[in-house]
Amino acid sequence: MDEQLLKKYLEYTKSEEGFAVLFVKKHLPQAKGHWVDITDRQCYNNSPDNLHFRYVAGGLYKRKIQPKYPLVTDYTFNGKFDKINYNLIVRAITWEAAHKDIEQQKSKNIVPRTFNIRGVSYKKQHAPKDFFREGTPPEIKTL
Repeated sequence: MDEQLLKKYLEYTKSEEGFAVLFVKKHLPQAKGHWVDITDRQCYNNSPDNLHFRYVAGGLYKRKIQPKYPLVTDYTFNGKFDKINYNLIVRAITWEAAHKDIEQQKSKNIVPRTFNIRGVSYKKQHAPKDFFREGTPPEIKTL
């Protein structure tokens, strides 16, 4: 397992750009089968959800490079398949291939299919805990 690649990939997964790619893959069906290149984004600073964005802009590049994944047997020890580490290295290899492919296509001046996802997210308004005002007579509350 390439530790340097894994380290870079894990840093990327915690970045705003990494979350923006997940956001696009989740909300844009046309992204299927394409590499996502984020050119601009803005997230909500106060949101606890990392997938809350004001907008995300970028391009979709057709996948031309096919990543080469390790064999499943390389991650099988004493008859047990290490699924977690295998999936992690597969994602890291895919991420690396995406970046190489996007850079190659950019160097050849290939124009991507662009997208711009914009939206507004409002905080949920919570109903007051008590429906009635303070001092409301009990007979009114029973109605």
